[in-house]
Amino acid sequence: MLAVAAAWAMALPRLVPSTFGDHGTYASVAERLLAGDRLYVDVWDNKDPLFYYALAVGRLASPLADVALEVLWVLGAGLAVTVLARAAGAAPKIAVVAGLGAMPLLLTGPPYESGMTHLPGLALLLGAVACAVRSRWVLAGALVGLLLLTKLILAPVVAGPLLVVALHRRSSGGLTGLARAVLGAVVVLAAGVGAMWWRGELTGWVDNFRLNADYADGELAASQYGSVVGHLLRVFPEDARGAGVVTIASIVLVLVLVPRAWTGRRAQPADPEPTTSREHPARTITPAVLWDLVIATLALGLVVIAVTGTWPHHAQTLSAPGGLALALVATRAVPLFSVRRAALLLLVGGYLMAGALHPYFVLTAARDVPSSLRLLGSDSPDSAVLGSLPGVKTYARAGSNDASAHAVGMGDLELVCPRFHQYPFDSAAALDATAACLPRAQAVIVDDTPRPEDGQPAWNSFVARVRALVATGYDCVRTSVSQVCVRRAS
Repeated sequence: MLAVAAAWAMALPRLVPSTFGDHGTYASVAERLLAGDRLYVDVWDNKDPLFYYALAVGRLASPLADVALEVLWVLGAGLAVTVLARAAGAAPKIAVVAGLGAMPLLLTGPPYESGMTHLPGLALLLGAVACAVRSRWVLAGALVGLLLLTKLILAPVVAGPLLVVALHRRSSGGLTGLARAVLGAVVVLAAGVGAMWWRGELTGWVDNFRLNADYADGELAASQYGSVVGHLLRVFPEDARGAGVVTIASIVLVLVLVPRAWTGRRAQPADPEPTTSREHPARTITPAVLWDLVIATLALGLVVIAVTGTWPHHAQTLSAPGGLALALVATRAVPLFSVRRAALLLLVGGYLMAGALHPYFVLTAARDVPSSLRLLGSDSPDSAVLGSLPGVKTYARAGSNDASAHAVGMGDLELVCPRFHQYPFDSAAALDATAACLPRAQAVIVDDTPRPEDGQPAWNSFVARVRALVATGYDCVRTSVSQVCVRRAS
């Protein structure tokens, strides 16, 4: 369909990750896992385990699998929205436009950054809700279990809609189905926890909860109005990065224009029980249920952001209620508009609920696709230097975001210090531990980010120790992004 093809033409360039930003760090963690390191023990980052292992499995085939994963997550979320729209009575073609046309636009809006952790979590969340409305409760629970291992902070946002579906069906076994979903989630989560325990990663993952709580309530969320306002201002800043206010306003507008008690032409009664008919043979919920699901996910998403949000891309949590709102619009569009106009309405709705992305960013992403693919498919500049020094067997890294994905091509070396990326907002204990660890490595990669900053005594002390270390006893080679410093022979 033309509408779906046009949407994907806009979305695809945005789905190509680069090594710049956080994705370079994630790629390095995945490469270290392929080298045999244990997550949270031998290599550390603060995201949930299944996200890294999915990257690592893909990279067994090719580093360009990072792109394929992004596309698959978007397809998964889009298919879930298609199922939800059909389950509420939308016409097949319109449901496809909502899920596979408007949803890619929604997911790749201003808050989206390619290769990050929210997209897989959103795909699993929407998939779980879609399974629930089709009474595939065990599968819904299994997807929730995967979500807990992939993007834990979205757990409240999926719990709410599953409860809504179960309560709407309480007279026909909905609560029993919810119990089966809980069982499915527990089984999958137990399998994941058991695998981490077997690998020795479980303690590190549990300790990560505390570290993330400290990080979320640290200086990044500081505000004269309190931490809740601080979180909201970080995610919805006054310069409108992330465009979260536009997203919220668009979703609320859908709820107002498509009221729960619909009285338009060909309206269906707000019967909460699953129904089928000749007119809607695939319908298992009424649009009123979808309306409730939008309310639940919007409210819970805002609560999660207010408690944990620290960066504008965390506004992508709102893509969950946005996707459900698209499904709701799909159920009501055709009675009022022709199929073509309904398809156009859905595409415009997806664009607005995403936050109205400026076309410049689509053009920039398209222009950068060749360079991003080249960076993803190449060994890092640091590995080229260390690969020419066969006597070097161990290394460490000092620097912030791993813009070169340093670990690509370095699987035969041992990473001595698990925290290979450091930031001014890190705790003094974490910075001291890394600074004390660095001298154990034969080679230390120092990128250009460790610089003194005003009002950051712990960070400035760390920077001074790194500089003093490499200045005495190390010979350094300059690469395009860093210095590779190798300890002199005694």
